[in-house]
Amino acid sequence: MITEKKIDLSIVATIYNDDKNVSLLVNEIVNNTTSLNISYELILVNDNSSDDSEKAIEEQSKKNSFVKGVSLSRNFGQQIAMSAGMRYATGNYVLIMDGDLQNPPSEIPILYNKIKEGYDIVYCVSKKRNNFLDELTSAVFWFFLIRVFNVKIIRNQLMMKIMTREFAERFNSYNEQNRTVTGIIKDIGQHHATVEITNRKRTLGKSNYSFLNRFNLMIDVIISLSNSPLNIMIHLGWIIFTCTFFASIYYIFLYLFYQVPSGFTSILLSIFFFGSLIILMLGIIGRYLANIYLEVKNRPLFHVKKTYNL
Repeated sequence: MITEKKIDLSIVATIYNDDKNVSLLVNEIVNNTTSLNISYELILVNDNSSDDSEKAIEEQSKKNSFVKGVSLSRNFGQQIAMSAGMRYATGNYVLIMDGDLQNPPSEIPILYNKIKEGYDIVYCVSKKRNNFLDELTSAVFWFFLIRVFNVKIIRNQLMMKIMTREFAERFNSYNEQNRTVTGIIKDIGQHHATVEITNRKRTLGKSNYSFLNRFNLMIDVIISLSNSPLNIMIHLGWIIFTCTFFASIYYIFLYLFYQVPSGFTSILLSIFFFGSLIILMLGIIGRYLANIYLEVKNRPLFHVKKTYNL
């Protein structure tokens, strides 16, 4: 995109069924960004909300020239919605955040001053989550990602981040359908810093991320960053084969030299164990194949229904 005047900071936020938060988000960003004395724009991406989020974005764009709206034609999910907003960002620095006010706008000046020190990207990390379920799912996610699958990544990072123009352009060059913002940023790498913040609790509405949504996102991040699940399946297969081989020799020995009572317990347990293991392996392989299929189709990443002030 080409503009007449270069913008210092682009702020991109995704909106989904958060119509009551839109005006609060705009006001808080204005209050916390004005002190920086820089030119900025706020790009709000409506991920085909079922409430009045699009109307709220349109109203704010009419009141404030710096507010720009992108309304997608259907619900593409937060990861693609954020990617869509980043492609409209024109600032020298691009800051991304959730639009539900859980990522505190009060941290914007801190992030902006931090990246001006010469970093390519600055992460926000938060060790505390909003409730026990969020704490539990987050702990499980980071345990599997870092400990089990050995992915080198910034732990406890939030969606809120700030990056340079060059870094954002590198991000925008990724066209994969099965995408996660975390995975793409990790693949780009470069010089980074972290800022620890306290993630806020929602004051209006409820979270759009259920446990199942978080679980699916965890799988997407793992698959996009690592082939370790496939390697683990190979290693697990060899371990089970080895155990089964020696167990078979043992039971053949008992059968030949001792009288062993027949029973169904061991047979049933074996069937259930190996059956579930096969289903798990096929599920992981199927997930990889499904992602390959999506990429081969090479469909557009998103479709825009309407834009405001763009």
